[in-house]
Amino acid sequence: MIEEPYRWVEAIANRREYIEGQLAPGSPIAALGYREGILFVTLGQTRQKLFEIYDRIAMGAIGHPGDIERLRMAAIEMASTEGFTRSAADVSLRRLAHYSLSPVMKTAFEQVYGPPYLARMLFAEVGVHPE
Repeated sequence: MIEEPYRWVEAIANRREYIEGQLAPGSPIAALGYREGILFVTLGQTRQKLFEIYDRIAMGAIGHPGDIERLRMAAIEMASTEGFTRSAADVSLRRLAHYSLSPVMKTAFEQVYGPPYLARMLFAEVGVHPE
């Protein structure tokens, strides 16, 4: 019983190393903000890596296609629900990250007996004020 927390910490460390090892060979995605908007750049043409989430929100991702699609759909669903129930102006990247994606990814990462999400994502939001 005393060594159980140690095993959990070790399992989390192993999980992190596994995820990093799986994502290492992926081709990079970069984003550059400028006055007229945001430019996403990626290498390779084998799979789609750049997606529109909502009006002003974009996502670039590398990793397992199924995991990317699940996370993308979760973000789209939350953004659409937020825009429908409140206002399109209320949909923000900050709310998506804090209330939609972070809890899902944290739970999947901490449950060491289930599969983790194999995805690295880059989000950008175009707005009046850069953040």
